[in-house]
Amino acid sequence: MEPVFSDLRDRFLAGTLTPSGNRLSGEVTPPFSADLATPPSEGTDAWRLLESMGRQELDEGKVGLVILAGGMATRFQWDKPKALFPIHEGISFLGWKLLWAHDQMGDGAPVYIMTSFHTHEAIAGHLEANAWFGLEPDQVHLFRQGRLPRMELDGTPFAGLPGHDAEAAPGHGDFGPLFRSSGLLGSFLEGGGQTLIFSNVDNLGATPDPLLIGMHLRSGKAMTAEVARKADGDKGGAPARVNGRLQLVEGFAMPEGLDQESLPHFNTATYMFNAASLDQNLDLPWYVVEKNLDGHPVLQFERLAGDLSCLLDLGVVEVRRESRFIPVKSQADLPQARATIRAKAEELDRLPVR
Repeated sequence: MEPVFSDLRDRFLAGTLTPSGNRLSGEVTPPFSADLATPPSEGTDAWRLLESMGRQELDEGKVGLVILAGGMATRFQWDKPKALFPIHEGISFLGWKLLWAHDQMGDGAPVYIMTSFHTHEAIAGHLEANAWFGLEPDQVHLFRQGRLPRMELDGTPFAGLPGHDAEAAPGHGDFGPLFRSSGLLGSFLEGGGQTLIFSNVDNLGATPDPLLIGMHLRSGKAMTAEVARKADGDKGGAPARVNGRLQLVEGFAMPEGLDQESLPHFNTATYMFNAASLDQNLDLPWYVVEKNLDGHPVLQFERLAGDLSCLLDLGVVEVRRESRFIPVKSQADLPQARATIRAKAEELDRLPVR
């Protein structure tokens, strides 16, 4: 990715791509009430119709699952890839994702795992050691994020520090271009695939749900984002209208002076895509992000999958965070997350629960 980095660094040194320039300059306003769809009550005619649509899509093998597993658990204080942390019953985050995918998706449905240079080998070994968690090996496809050099604050190369590489993965915005250029998107479409579900490996609430798949299909949107009501401590993006257009906006891209409390929903980073809509050149914006490495500030370039909403027609569904959004960002989150995951495991009747 040397030409990409050279171009980005030149833009940084010229002052046209800077951390302060991450903020949007246009008008950012709350979404309209009509922008936020809510699932119909269980047992209603609308619920039965949408659930049936999604179930048919799953049963016919038209749904693929994309799992982001490129992160190390630095903030989580775990010295292995976060995907491998034994979150419940001794089974890893990734293991539960795959067990539930096996339950809820059609036979042979593909699973795509985006790794990074930090995590790829460990994840491949974990899958083989655990017999692919009930899936056939040819169902599970790994593809690796790129890597870009980090910089000092003045734009000079960062040489690395003990425990910190001189390079970094450039964000989950790699997903769209890499999924296409790897040939995985073409194979999925050629095999009759239509819908991709995209989520973080540490969010075990984001399982394939026939009702939500039905809502996505019925909307006709190219992309559907799951959002939840904000809770204390939530940091990140939100749906908003930017110059009148509905899209997802990251927290650091919000304009100065915007009252973020006026945006009451939180982007859970779980998306559904009409796969065919990704089969084009999607040029996402790049950001300059400052990271603190044991007290040493560095800069790295990143792009984000949520920005696909800048280019694709977006739908937004409000979900219940207690069932659909179970992130584990720190050790302090473990007790509540494990209780929620335990209940979900019982509901899905996967494994004996002690």
